[in-house]
Amino acid sequence: MSHASRSTHLLSYFLKRWNGFTGFKHFLLGLGLISFGAVAQAPLDVRVALIIGNAAYINVPALANPTNDAKAMANIMRKLGFKVFDVIDGDKASMERAIEQMKDQLKGQQAVAMLYYAGHGLQLDWHNYMVPVNAKLNTAADVPKQTIDIEKVITTFKASSTRMNIIVLDACRDNPFAEKASGKGLAQLDAPPGTYLAFATSPGNVAEDGDAESGNGLFTQFLIKELQKPSSIENVFKRVRLQVRQKSQGRQIPWDSSSLEEDFAFNDGAKHTFNPEDLIREAREAKEKQERLKAEAEAAKQREIEIARQREQERIRLAEEQKQREIEAEAQRKREVEIAKQQELERQRMAEAQKIKEQLARQRAEAESKERERLLILAAEEQKRLALEAEKARVKAESEAKERERQLALAAEAEKKRAQEAAQALERARLAETQRLKDMEQATAQADLEARLKKETAEKQFEIQKAEWDKIKDSKSADDFYAFLNKYPSGYITEQATAAIERLQIAKISSQADKMGMVQAVAQARYRVGDSYSYVRRNNWTGAEMKRFTRFITKIENGLVYISNDGAEEIRTLEGANVSIVSASTSYMYDPPKLEVPADEIVVGKKWTGAYIETDVNTKQKYFREDRFTVLAQEAITTPAGSFQTFKIEDASTNQFGVRASLTYWIEPGYGLPIRNVRRVVNARYGINISETTELVSRKIAN
Repeated sequence: MSHASRSTHLLSYFLKRWNGFTGFKHFLLGLGLISFGAVAQAPLDVRVALIIGNAAYINVPALANPTNDAKAMANIMRKLGFKVFDVIDGDKASMERAIEQMKDQLKGQQAVAMLYYAGHGLQLDWHNYMVPVNAKLNTAADVPKQTIDIEKVITTFKASSTRMNIIVLDACRDNPFAEKASGKGLAQLDAPPGTYLAFATSPGNVAEDGDAESGNGLFTQFLIKELQKPSSIENVFKRVRLQVRQKSQGRQIPWDSSSLEEDFAFNDGAKHTFNPEDLIREAREAKEKQERLKAEAEAAKQREIEIARQREQERIRLAEEQKQREIEAEAQRKREVEIAKQQELERQRMAEAQKIKEQLARQRAEAESKERERLLILAAEEQKRLALEAEKARVKAESEAKERERQLALAAEAEKKRAQEAAQALERARLAETQRLKDMEQATAQADLEARLKKETAEKQFEIQKAEWDKIKDSKSADDFYAFLNKYPSGYITEQATAAIERLQIAKISSQADKMGMVQAVAQARYRVGDSYSYVRRNNWTGAEMKRFTRFITKIENGLVYISNDGAEEIRTLEGANVSIVSASTSYMYDPPKLEVPADEIVVGKKWTGAYIETDVNTKQKYFREDRFTVLAQEAITTPAGSFQTFKIEDASTNQFGVRASLTYWIEPGYGLPIRNVRRVVNARYGINISETTELVSRKIAN
């Protein structure tokens, strides 16, 4: 089945399911357009977006795709219910004017406000700046004067009492202003309250601008794709991050920070979504484009054939002209020989005349001979002139023939190139249509899966995901884990899959120090054999010391870390996931291993949910356990072991017996064990109410 007929068939199938409102919802479900479910969107219906795309820079080389990116985003945002203020190739005045217009629009609306910017961006003293097309930055002092501080836009949003702010910056292209900046790329920022902050690449790194053929920057081309599918804002950017990382093979990894307190979906699959007419029109336009490109390719092919025919005719004509010139040259040669022969005969007659005794006769004979010689010389000169003119004519004819051949060759090459480009455009259109259909089918599958999972209990959802996880958990291909995460971007085993990608495809990005001077190195080792961590544990109700103990890293082998602890043994993965703990009093195993720290960069606002089968090694009983993790803050803390720059993480867990626990812990990146933790366990049924703090007393790190 052809791509076009397959598209028509797929749309016909969906349209048959469209019968009144119920059918309409089924139709949207078939297209993957109601997978996000019943999110309360009414309070977030007022949507305003400022879209800026700067490419035509005056004082530095132009960029390829930001204006395309901005136009595509503006079109998408309008379809998703946003009132759009757009600026294409804006100078500072036009950008500031648009910000003021947006401020007036937002005032008192309790709106969702969005900034999307594509173009050059830079950081200076922990501020990020959008660069207008007319900026001429000679020194660092010019930056705040000639550019737009991102914080100015955020402040404008907050001053307008927005409900939610979304900042998307595809602004880290290879930067000609880098020497005026504090560092490469953009500076890391924690999202202000009620804000979702998304960068096209990690702070301190550079994003790919894409090429003319793709039409969009790498980040935006995947963002446009994901915005057309119903999903939560977190899942949209998680999938974009995955796809950009996979496509760039780890050279570019988008980054985000969130402080949102409400659910939000750009595309909710109901009110704010793509209607069936859009999809039918896109399918029709894709088919028409293919037909047009096919006709253009056929016309180019026919032109190429016609030029080839003309070249062959020209070759035959040139061959005939050459043959005629050769005949004429031979005739000329014969004439010259004949004249030379006559000249020789005349010289002989003159010699005979010399012998004539009579003076008069001799004189008359000489006069006649001289006249004949003169006439022959004139004839010879005329023949020479004619020969020269013939030679000039021949050279000119050959030159003109070569020029005609060159022009025809250029025309043939141009037509061949046009034919190739037409064929390539047709092939790209076919591939695009194939990808569009694949995306539609994938959206359908995702919608069906998410709709099915929403009807299941948390335990059943975990069971479904774990069955797929068990098939790939030992895979050596990062692509298996990319596919798993695209399917379950916010599932119960996402961090373990992320850890597998980090292990199999080490990120090719550089690490940048944050405001506190902390650097989170790529693929850093968190454990070393010989490390030891000594702790003290206290009862929070009484303040009494409960226990002192030391945890030793005894060995690392086969990707597992073995930690001894006063007769107990813990086993963890290299990323820090808890595999098991075996002691005299309590022994548990976790499947999959319980990952309490993100395998990639720790970012304030990051949230993830983990679920596990917790097995009591002694009784062989298995329990379903669910943990919800949140990176709460970045904090400097002091314990008896010293002062540390840490991230504060909260783990709220429940199991199937109703035992609720919370564990708040402070982690220093680069180290696998916490600096401090506060543990609460509550179960009213059994009268359990535990509150205790464990903190580091000393730490020794092996070489």
